[in-house]
Amino acid sequence: MGKKFKNSAVDLTDLALAILILGITVSIGATVLINIRNNRVTDLTTGSVNNESVTSVTNAGNDLSQVWVNTVNTCINGTGGEIIPATNYTLAVDANFGTGTITPVLTSAYNNSNWNCTYTIYNTSDPQYSLPNDAATGLAEYGNWFDIIVIVGVAAVILSLIFMAFGRRGSSGTSY
Repeated sequence: MGKKFKNSAVDLTDLALAILILGITVSIGATVLINIRNNRVTDLTTGSVNNESVTSVTNAGNDLSQVWVNTVNTCINGTGGEIIPATNYTLAVDANFGTGTITPVLTSAYNNSNWNCTYTIYNTSDPQYSLPNDAATGLAEYGNWFDIIVIVGVAAVILSLIFMAFGRRGSSGTSY
C-alpha cells in the first residue's frame, strides 16, 4: 500500500506577507510623494491674497486662510487703519501642511485686534505640486480600504476551509 499523506492546514503566511508588503509599499510611496510635493513648493509661482481679515489676532497666533504662504507683505490695523510694522509680528509656515500662522510679538500694541493682511502664496495648482499631492492623497485612501482588504482575506480563508471540508466529505467513498 502507498503512503497516505494528511492534508495540511491552510497556510496564511502568503496572505499575511502580501498584506504586509502592500502596506509597506503604500506607506513608503506616500512618504516619498509627500516629500517630493513639499520640496517643490518654493519652485512654484506665487499669487497674492489681498486684505484678508484676520480677527482678534492673539499671542497664540492666527492661521491665514490660504496655505503655503510665502511672505506677508503688509498688515493693517482693522480698526485704526494704520500699517502694522513687520517687527510687530512673525510668520510661521507648517512644513507638512503649509498652514501659515501670523503671531504678534508680546509687546505689540495691536494684540487682540482685527488685522487686514496682504500676503503672497505659492500656487499649489501647479502640476509640480498638485500631481504628487493628488497621488499621495490617493495612496492615503488605501488606509480606508485596508480593513476591507483584511476582512475579504479572512473571509476567503474561511470559505476555503469550508470548501475543503465539504470537498473531503464527497470523496470519502471507496472504489471497487
